[in-house]
Amino acid sequence: MPEIILHQYPNSPFSEKVRKIFAYKRIAWRSVEQPVIMPKPKLVPLTGGYRRIPVLQIGADIWCDTASIIRKLDELRPQPGLYPRGTEAACHAMNMWADRRVFWSTTPVIFEKLAAVVPKEFIEDRSRMMKGANFADIGSTAPDARRQLRAFLEILDRALSGQDFILGGAFSLADAACFHPVWFLRAEPSAFAIAQKFENLMRWFAQIDAMGYGEVRPMQPDEALAIARESVPVKNLDSAVLDLDGLVRGNRVSVTPDDYAFDPVSGRVVINTVHEIAVEREDPDLGTIVNHFPKIGFRISIARE
Repeated sequence: MPEIILHQYPNSPFSEKVRKIFAYKRIAWRSVEQPVIMPKPKLVPLTGGYRRIPVLQIGADIWCDTASIIRKLDELRPQPGLYPRGTEAACHAMNMWADRRVFWSTTPVIFEKLAAVVPKEFIEDRSRMMKGANFADIGSTAPDARRQLRAFLEILDRALSGQDFILGGAFSLADAACFHPVWFLRAEPSAFAIAQKFENLMRWFAQIDAMGYGEVRPMQPDEALAIARESVPVKNLDSAVLDLDGLVRGNRVSVTPDDYAFDPVSGRVVINTVHEIAVEREDPDLGTIVNHFPKIGFRISIARE
């Protein structure tokens, strides 16, 4: 099987979620460190413009967004499972809650204290990602964010009373998802101190933190690009291409996140299922690349020929 490559950087919270799943599923993987801010000249050729981290690469197939990545990892290594019996819907609900509510309550609390030492280039980059918002002003929302953060953490602390994991006696996607915002708080000591007041939460946090990252070896970006250039995307013509929403194989579409970093990726549909849209495109240096995206959290526009 081709190597499993994760494009990431060490302090990326969303990469941390995927790293814990690698550890739990005992998947050997390669780590390509990408820049924290644009430009990302050795990532964008693989993604067609998508700039967010992490990105999963297997040959010339590229999975964007953690939802797409996790679904692929679960397909590759179904056991141990991410959804203990009867918890799949709860896991996905917790995942969305952690990503879109809990995580975004951590950011103002952290950057309220760090704003003075964060490089100007980082502020400008994140401002562009957030569609013209001034990221330098994010600290002004810290009082409300802090109140919400305490409430979110208290919910988790109560959920962990008398049990080892968020949904019971076994690790699940809910644990990986809720871990990464708490882990991100460690970037600023006074922010992490809010979480440290919750005993059950800290017991659980130490347990997940101790899982590590599994069997990982570094890879240089140029090696990952060479692998893509020398590979052919896996084309399963028997895979479902359902005409659920007016999309059929061969349609030219544009796929864009619906929350931030609105960088569209254009190509021709090769996979269209309930959960996934995958587009094929030609890169002048790498050749044919297929980019995979989840349906949830993305907008799809049919291009006029």
